[in-house]
Amino acid sequence: YLMRNKIYILVALMMATLTMTSCLKDDDEKTIVSYKDTAILSFSLGQLKQVRDTIAKNGKDSTYTGKFNAAKVKFYIDQAQGLIYNPDSLPYGTNPASALAKVVAKNSGTIVIKSTTDEKFTYYRNNDSINFSTPRVFRVYSNKGSEYRDYKVSVNVHKQRGNVFSWQVLQANSNFASFTAMKAVSAGSKVFVFGTNGSQTVVYAASKDNGNSWTKLSKTFTANAYKSVVVQGAKLFVIDNGTVYSSTDGSSWTTVATNSSLKQLVAASPAELFALSTSGMLLASKNNGVTWTNESLDSNASLLPVSNIGSSLTAVSSDLYRVLLVGTLSNGTKNAAWTKLSYRQNEQWSYVESNADKFQLPLYKSLSVVNYDKAALALGLNSSGKLASMLLSRDGGITWKSDKSFTYPTGVQAATAFAATVDSDEYLWVISGTKVWRGRLNRVGWALNLSRLAE
Repeated sequence: YLMRNKIYILVALMMATLTMTSCLKDDDEKTIVSYKDTAILSFSLGQLKQVRDTIAKNGKDSTYTGKFNAAKVKFYIDQAQGLIYNPDSLPYGTNPASALAKVVAKNSGTIVIKSTTDEKFTYYRNNDSINFSTPRVFRVYSNKGSEYRDYKVSVNVHKQRGNVFSWQVLQANSNFASFTAMKAVSAGSKVFVFGTNGSQTVVYAASKDNGNSWTKLSKTFTANAYKSVVVQGAKLFVIDNGTVYSSTDGSSWTTVATNSSLKQLVAASPAELFALSTSGMLLASKNNGVTWTNESLDSNASLLPVSNIGSSLTAVSSDLYRVLLVGTLSNGTKNAAWTKLSYRQNEQWSYVESNADKFQLPLYKSLSVVNYDKAALALGLNSSGKLASMLLSRDGGITWKSDKSFTYPTGVQAATAFAATVDSDEYLWVISGTKVWRGRLNRVGWALNLSRLAE
């Protein structure tokens, strides 16, 4: 009986405390309170009108109005700052001027919307259309009506078409005029151009965030060393006359190893460096170029590329990468492609066979292969010396196809020396002669910004 009385007394004290806490606020005083008292718990939109591009019967570009289902678009609710917004913007052409919104409040609190022209509020109803062309203020009241919180709701819509390359012309570098060939790479915060003038390889560097100012670096290499440049992480590697060099800035270089059987670096992954030997074998180094071993091939080594070599690296998982190696065969008749998963124990290189002659990689001059939009992108000059179509391979080098979204910048012209690379901000750099451009596919930039926002 005594124990039961103690329990009753404890419960009574708890109830009294809760009652006192709820009465601390004057019922007649409207106050802004915390998320614990009242809040918006979820927000979503319904169908919206969207203007879309199409091609008319006469072949000209046209548009039509369709519907975009925004119900699956995720809106983030920042309870601390009272913000509601969609980090992933709605597609280009979507019109948020007349939208049905589904808003859920804590404990079924009352929701009102502030006018866009004055300080008045009107009741929210889920079947009333709302104009979200500009941010709107939603207010949610507690059941007592004495407490409320305000939220600023922003419906973000892309202002650019996603499948369009936005190009920026950068300042030309007259020093590139002496180059008969070159290779561009990006490492860390810089873009490097290794160019040969026929007697030696000279290196220039520019900030990836600027690109209008190029610095000539003091280190020079032999005439053909420009072909043998790869990047692993933020480090540059070069093989020059059998010597492996590495650098973090392109200015100071460390001698890693000397091996007379090494001919040319051809590719890199985070775990391995790959090189061709003087005897035509494919070698790998798992210790940053110090020691090298023969790679296992599923086809004859005579099918390995020997000139005009390019490579791309695509992430399969956090620690597995697909390396694609392409280039021209020794007989000069066609390009060949090989692929490998790096790093997987005892994984061998696979020769990429394709019966689709129409979609094979043509014999481009000054071939540059980069990883872009989760695909291998090939750029270069055609047999007439003009800019060749950008070609994408999304199947590991089996087929190479053009994509109307991938277009060169206006005014770009072919030159004797041509190179391309991609920096860590997913900008594609094109260097043709002395001229330099930097561009990015709009939706690739959006995806990068989203991924960084989530980090």
